[in-house]
Parts: sequence; structure tokens; C-alpha cells
Amino acid sequence: MTILVAVKKNGRIFLGADRITTFGNTYATDLVDGTKIMKLKHGYLATSGYTLLDNVIEHLFKSNHKLMENTFSDRSEVFSFFLELYNEMKKSYTLVDSGKDTYASFYNVFLAVTPKRIFGVNANLSVHEYEHFAVRGAGSDYALGCLYGTYPLFEDGFEITRMALEAACHFSIYCKEPLDIIEVSSKNFGKAAQNGHKAMGGALTTLSTRKGVGNLVAIARSATKSKTKSKTSVSSARLSRNGSSPKRKRRRK
Repeated sequence: MTILVAVKKNGRIFLGADRITTFGNTYATDLVDGTKIMKLKHGYLATSGYTLLDNVIEHLFKSNHKLMENTFSDRSEVFSFFLELYNEMKKSYTLVDSGKDTYASFYNVFLAVTPKRIFGVNANLSVHEYEHFAVRGAGSDYALGCLYGTYPLFEDGFEITRMALEAACHFSIYCKEPLDIIEVSSKNFGKAAQNGHKAMGGALTTLSTRKGVGNLVAIARSATKSKTKSKTSVSSARLSRNGSSPKRKRRRK
């Protein structure tokens, strides 16, 4: 199982994933080329589900399949990539049961990320674009809750991504460090990776242990604004109790 997180903050996009791979009742976190982040010619992919999908994409990558030319420029292009991948699996790999009259299904879920956009792909091939952040995989509920709380408070997209991944690893038995995080930069695209679809070198940051919030400082709240709001609230409260104009006391005769 896997946790996948993508975050867009202050014009920068980060993509992260854990490294656990399960085999029935056992798991591994130290596989060679074990990162779940795959670099294609125009975008990054990360998947949660059967590792077989990773093998298929690697095979297509090394055979220079035309599928690798997809630009991931919009939702339609992302859908086209996965629709063609699904068809290729039926045709060349016989890995999909084509006898069922139903919607397509990979079982796997994906994040597809470019330097400007974040897309989430569900098991039935439906594609959605996200403005601020997206999660997929096991532990996604925990990661999403963490993102909801940290996104408005911290400015560093890398740290927001890290904390969301750590939250999933802390609470879900199907997520585990090391964690891989990469900044999705335009300078890394326009040509295919030379040494394989996972060879990212220094661009990839791998964290072996959790750091928690640590010494991170959230956005400072202005003391002046707080006092002003407090006074305004008090004045409004008085007005609501007393009315717009004071009542005159009746004189006793």
C-alpha cells in the first residue's frame, strides 16, 4: 500500500510518497529503485495499488512507446494517457479482463503532476484537477486532515507535503517511511530521463525518519489586528444590547 501527496503553494508544486511495498503478510521499504515517483517526459506519476502497474509503465518507457509523449497539459490529456494505457494493457499484456461489460478499472490510483497542475486519477480512470493539494492511497484520510490544518498556516510546500505523509505513516499500518519528496520544476522536463524512469538523482529528497512540526513557525498573526477586532466585537455587542439610540429615563412626577 502507499500514501501519495501533492501540494501547490506559492507557485511551487511538490509530490511525495512513502516506500512501503507489501507482499501478502510481509513488506519491504528498501527495494532497489523503490521510489514510487516516476518521471516521464512531461510529468511525474505516482501510483498506489498493484506494483505491476509500475512494471508496465517502466516497460513502455524503455520501449519508447508513443504513450510517453503525452504532455499532461490538461485533464483531457491526462485522461487520454490512462485510457491508452488501459487499452495497451488489454492488447499487449492481457492483464485486464476485457470480457466484462463494465467501466474500465485499474484498481490502482494515481497522482499525475506537472510544474503547474495537479491531477488525481481514480481506479475507474476518472480524472480530477486540484487547486491546492491532492492525496491518494492508504492513509489518505489522515494526510488530507493534516493538509486541511497545515496548508493555511505554513508557507513551505515541501514541509506541508512532509507533514501530510508523516501523518499517514503515523496512523495507517499500510504506510511507512522512508519518504520521497520532489519539487516539480519545469527545468526537469522537455526530455525523457536518461537513466530510467526513476533516476532523479539530487532532485529527490528522501527522509528516513519523521520530524513532526519541529521548529516550524506558522504564519504570524498581527497583534494590532487582533486588538482592533476585539474592540470592534465589544462595540458591536454593546450596540446589539442597547440599541442604536439610548432610551430616556422617565421623570417621576
